Amino acid sequence: MRRLTVRLKPWESRQLRQLRDHAGSSRLVKRTMCLLLSAARQPATVIAGVTGLSRDAITDIRRRWRERRLRSLEDRPRSGRPP
Repeated sequence: MRRLTVRLKPWESRQLRQLRDHAGSSRLVKRTMCLLLSAARQPATVIAGVTGLSRDAITDIRRRWRERRLRSLEDRPRSGRPP
């Protein structure tokens, strides 16, 4: 399987670091960490150890980044009754 590489523009990298440092949810922190580490060419096993994400989750985050860039970090609306 082909490895999904993450390339960040300088302004995207700055924005991801800012989101990581001021995020309101742990999900957002994990996603931004995954992308920053991926851009630094860290393997999925290292990213999984740092973030606690599975390799499948890391692949999904990378794939969504390639498709939607910064919009991929947002949680999609969930079905069902709100909490």
